[in-house]
Amino acid sequence: MNQKHLDLANNFNSFAYELVSKETIAKTNLQSLENDVLYRRIIFNKYYYALYHKYLAYDNDLSSKTGSSKHDAIKRKIESCRDIKLSQVFIKLLNLRVWADYHIDEDPMALSIGLQELNTDVWNVIKRSNIRC
Repeated sequence: MNQKHLDLANNFNSFAYELVSKETIAKTNLQSLENDVLYRRIIFNKYYYALYHKYLAYDNDLSSKTGSSKHDAIKRKIESCRDIKLSQVFIKLLNLRVWADYHIDEDPMALSIGLQELNTDVWNVIKRSNIRC
């Protein structure tokens, strides 16, 4: 297990979880987050990277790789797992993160995601003792 990946996963997860849990406070105090699209982009990015680093904490082969191929390799490994919830959450977050980081147009699906439900789904996966396939 790689403790640095695990710590980063927990930090990203806690940050996003708190943002969603305290949405009204965050949006009131941070003018830039009044825009729901920006708010969601930040949350999707942090949740994806929380799960990404949680996975890498338990996969020594992949954690030593560099570059974007790591994302595809993790996706392939998770898709081949028999862990349906992990696969569903990871694929959903991967798609949301790609939209959040690279697409300039608003996505109706991304804007309709229930953030409290996403909070619960990600929290349940991240808090597992490990997520290695």
